Amino acid sequence: MKDSLEDRFQGVVWVQHLFGLEPEWTMEPDLEKIEHTIQSLRPESTVSVSFLAQGGLNKIYVTKVDDQDFVMRVALPVDPYYKTMSEVSTMAWISHITDIPIPRVLAYQTSRANSIGFEWILMTKASGTPLADAWHSLSFPTKRTLVKQFAAYSAKLFQNKLQRIGNIYEKPCTADGSRLDEAIWPAEGSVCSNASALNESKIPGPPDVGRIVSMDFFWGPSIHEDVHRGPFNSSKDWMLSRLVLEERNYQSKLSSLPSSDLDRKQEARKEDATRTLDIIGKLKNLLSLVFQPNEDHSEDSPEPSIIVHDDLSNRNILVQDNGELAAVLDWECVAALPLWAACNYPAFLEGPIRRTEPDRTTYYHEEDGEPCDLYLEHLENYELTLLRGVFMNTMRALEPGWVDVFEKTQRERDFDYAVRSCDNVFEARVIREWIEDVTSGNNPEGLCERIDKAQELLDNPRGLMS
Repeated sequence: MKDSLEDRFQGVVWVQHLFGLEPEWTMEPDLEKIEHTIQSLRPESTVSVSFLAQGGLNKIYVTKVDDQDFVMRVALPVDPYYKTMSEVSTMAWISHITDIPIPRVLAYQTSRANSIGFEWILMTKASGTPLADAWHSLSFPTKRTLVKQFAAYSAKLFQNKLQRIGNIYEKPCTADGSRLDEAIWPAEGSVCSNASALNESKIPGPPDVGRIVSMDFFWGPSIHEDVHRGPFNSSKDWMLSRLVLEERNYQSKLSSLPSSDLDRKQEARKEDATRTLDIIGKLKNLLSLVFQPNEDHSEDSPEPSIIVHDDLSNRNILVQDNGELAAVLDWECVAALPLWAACNYPAFLEGPIRRTEPDRTTYYHEEDGEPCDLYLEHLENYELTLLRGVFMNTMRALEPGWVDVFEKTQRERDFDYAVRSCDNVFEARVIREWIEDVTSGNNPEGLCERIDKAQELLDNPRGLMS
């Protein structure tokens, strides 16, 4: 007998906060049951479990097995089965085709029909310091080496294209009380590897691309909407589903308001919803103009795609004390996306353009003699500008086709930005102007460039010393 819809999502409730809906736990995973689950996998070992941290969609526990630490991530049921299964499959594929260090998956459960009552993944515990915390202590040559490593990773992904847009899946492999033998239990000190313990022998070729796992599609009521969730044959189909979800969301907000005698807050909500729906309608009309068949795919053939870790931020990158790459974390919701979305800078390289090195002597210094935060901010922007050049030059040498896609598809990335920001009141005017210019057949300044300039104008009074 299948679980009811209510049972599948039991444990999560969506709560309205200042900036939107956020998922919250209605029941806590039981530490004893987590410990019992690990013990069933390693009956002859000594096991202990302690809470480590909570992310947006997971609770994270350190599981000590004998003298080794591992991590168990227990997942909120925001997209049952699909989020866990696609994360495990993605990590296996990344390990198979690249040498980027990631945690090793040891066991996982894609159903909540287990003693813990939630889906979970058990993996090795990565060591290292978040790049965000180590950045200012690393030399520029060390940062340059790191950037080249990520360029090589991007080139490898480009060389292993998939078909269609969505997430990748392999056949389920659940622990269900079976033992983990020594062949897959990592040796002491082996915390990250380019081999996936459970899955490396199960990948004969490119994986299938299936239903997408994305916050756009499972956030709040979106998970219950009857829309196409992939795999998508084209960027146009993918964008249309995202726009339809946003459209239904704001139509629902509009219809929930009284027909008359609105108070001030209700008037503001009506104005927000009406403005957003207008932008969504304009974007839907623009779809066929921006996303047209090309040499990569025809209307009848599936569009090529590449696995994209869209949150390669300096918090998800761990480095060793000497600055060498230690691990890349957070592989949930990592999808196979169109080439135009994949061929872009990793998130940790994003930032304002600054072409001149800041002069340390012209900035205010603290009592301890260290320069103020504004200097460090300007120095980081300068270094990131240089490092984006390093990344692009490396990509030109490794995979010129990647650079060709990057240089020809800014309009598609602008459209994607407009979809993500269609409800942003502060950017609505700029988005509308961009839509009008593109619709008129002009070759307008890019949307992202316009947004950057608008933000620079807002920030300028703060940065008098540039």
